[in-house]
Amino acid sequence: MAKKMAAGRRMPKGDRLLLLLSILMICGSALALGYVSLMNWSPLAEVVSGESGAGSGGNHTVSIGEDIKTPSTQQQHTVNFLVTGIDYTRNDTSAGTVRGQLTDVIMVVQLDLDNNNVDVLQIPRDTWVGTNVSSTGKINAIYGRSGLEGLAQAIYDQLSIPLDHYVNINMDGFINVVDAVGGVEIDVQESFTLEGVTFRPGLQTLDGLKAEKFVRERYHRSGGDIGRINAQRQFLAALFKKFKGISMSEVTRLVPILMQEVTTDLRVGTVLELAPEVLALNTDNISFYTLPGEGATASNGQSVWTIHKEVAAGMLNEHFRPYSDPVPADKLRMQELRNSTDYYDNNDSTITDLLGGGD
Repeated sequence: MAKKMAAGRRMPKGDRLLLLLSILMICGSALALGYVSLMNWSPLAEVVSGESGAGSGGNHTVSIGEDIKTPSTQQQHTVNFLVTGIDYTRNDTSAGTVRGQLTDVIMVVQLDLDNNNVDVLQIPRDTWVGTNVSSTGKINAIYGRSGLEGLAQAIYDQLSIPLDHYVNINMDGFINVVDAVGGVEIDVQESFTLEGVTFRPGLQTLDGLKAEKFVRERYHRSGGDIGRINAQRQFLAALFKKFKGISMSEVTRLVPILMQEVTTDLRVGTVLELAPEVLALNTDNISFYTLPGEGATASNGQSVWTIHKEVAAGMLNEHFRPYSDPVPADKLRMQELRNSTDYYDNNDSTITDLLGGGD
């Protein structure tokens, strides 16, 4: 479980309130943290107790290395965030299952400050990075070996994407936030059962536990892991819509709930006037992209997601390098194991698309 901020390092109430708004928006639309960071770029070092297998094994300061951050010449134009959702090794009674120490949600969120665009790269949890990087060769196992710093470093090394800040929320936090806002309305498309929770097609309001199952299911959903990514988009868009209707008094009520579950390296400003601007962000300008590729079997027998390097290079250059030189496919270090179909290569959508053309 994500640890609380160390004693003596708690944010002032105003800071915590605005960070909460930012994290809610990240969870709901993966977009707002960049706006908040503009008010105060001073880093907040987060001391986290070592989990079993989590990098150093003791208390350590989680921070992203300066050498993988956006170059100083571009920092006034763009900022990138590593956004993760992590399951921890324990008996999770709220979620009804035993958790592993894996990053089930991995996103790179880029804010284009000049054009007010937000581009979100969803990286499938089974993406192949090699057994020299993680125990299984999959990207979701990096955290268990090297922590968030190691995950950020691997994304930078293999995809040449700089990362400036991180935000992490565990699944307890996800469940608690959804319950705190009174659930989220989703039009469920497929029937499936996960860990004793059954879904039927139709418009319905999901509480926290059901929402957690909805965004995690992949085995009985069309498209497998990509089907899950698409379902996560659908849920995030619906959660964004929900948050647009939340009053500041409701945001205040949510502060103690979410701050128990979130870790980040950001210290935010105290000016709350920014909140309405964030909530009013045009949904046409918030876009989701999936790392292009397909399913494959790796040399160690693992079922993995393998990158299509040429298509991925083009997508990253167009949407995630607006102010830097393009990086050709042969310079990406992520290994391509197979390239037999382009079925998933153009899997992108805006929040407007996901909401059916309206806010």
